[in-house]
Amino acid sequence: MTWKRNDVNYKYIKIYRDILLISGVFLFIFDQHVLFVIIIFLLCFVLIQLLYFQKVGSGLTFVNEKKRVRLMKGTTSHFELTFKNKGMPIWNGTITIAFHDSVAPVRANNISSSGFFEVNVPFSIGYNKTVTIQVPIVGSRRGLSRFRGIDINIPHPLTEGSIILNYQPYILMEAMVYPTIYPIKEEFLPTRLKPGELELNSSLFVDPFFPIGTREYEQGDQFNHIHWKASARTQQLQTKIFTKVTNVSVLFLVNLADGYRMVHDFEEKIEWLASNVEACYKANVPFGFGLNIRASGKRPFVFVPLGSGDVHRLNALELLSILSVSNITIPVENIIKYIDSHEEMPVSVRVFSHNMEKYHSILTPWEQKANVTYLTEQEEGDYVK
Repeated sequence: MTWKRNDVNYKYIKIYRDILLISGVFLFIFDQHVLFVIIIFLLCFVLIQLLYFQKVGSGLTFVNEKKRVRLMKGTTSHFELTFKNKGMPIWNGTITIAFHDSVAPVRANNISSSGFFEVNVPFSIGYNKTVTIQVPIVGSRRGLSRFRGIDINIPHPLTEGSIILNYQPYILMEAMVYPTIYPIKEEFLPTRLKPGELELNSSLFVDPFFPIGTREYEQGDQFNHIHWKASARTQQLQTKIFTKVTNVSVLFLVNLADGYRMVHDFEEKIEWLASNVEACYKANVPFGFGLNIRASGKRPFVFVPLGSGDVHRLNALELLSILSVSNITIPVENIIKYIDSHEEMPVSVRVFSHNMEKYHSILTPWEQKANVTYLTEQEEGDYVK
């Protein structure tokens, strides 16, 4: 059953019908023809209402398609609800939708104590018609907003009473609010490597940030690798020579536990990580991250392996969007040991944790394999605001 029907004041309409019917019989018996006609006229109204209540909504369909609306905190979008009607027309109805408060209606009506917004929207639809309703929303906080329900209140056009249709199937439409992303200053971009670190004699990759000299231009050299100042000085085109390095990549390891509790700056750490993810994506740098939050599956903690591209970025941001302070944490040591023995070590590792001295000894071997950076707190210079 798609719609559950609830009748409001339906029993009173039946009482009116019975009263009018009995009155009509007595008036007919006592030859009160004028009053009899009036009663019959009113009885027809009531019978039409009963018929309408029995049939209305039976041909109404909600197009329940899986759709995710993606937005950032403070940005706007909309839910789009489509209805098709093959039955009785609906006039002057009202749709009430309730959804989780990760997003808020642009014109907020109210919010319930359970953390859901409720929005009322006028609704009318004729026979064999399709109607699409747009509900403007704004991202209010990081998280996933799902629908709690859709109700349609259908009043009778002639007399009192109404039918309330409650949509029973699970509603597939949802909205996801990504973590707030700040632009990162250039010197914090993970593509930066220190001169001389991880240099190789033979590699398919070079570090474009650190030219180590020039040579004469050869056919096929990239135009943006020409050193114009050196070319002007020697009166011959000169091409920059770069340090050969392994493929630039970065792994973020973030500690979100403070003993057995979640850290007080949980949101700030999530935003820091999301901002770095976005910076890596824009710089076309493969990235991954590990968080000491328990997860089911191949790895016992939240982990995104090294990768790049649009899909990888989207999966990473969506994972960060649904994390909660109510998640269960695990010791950081478990993550370090697992990554050390099961995962590919990247060129660069950034570790973000309080009490860093506690983990420095077990992270020291990583310094022989990668460029490891330690952060104990979010510094004011991390973001361009």
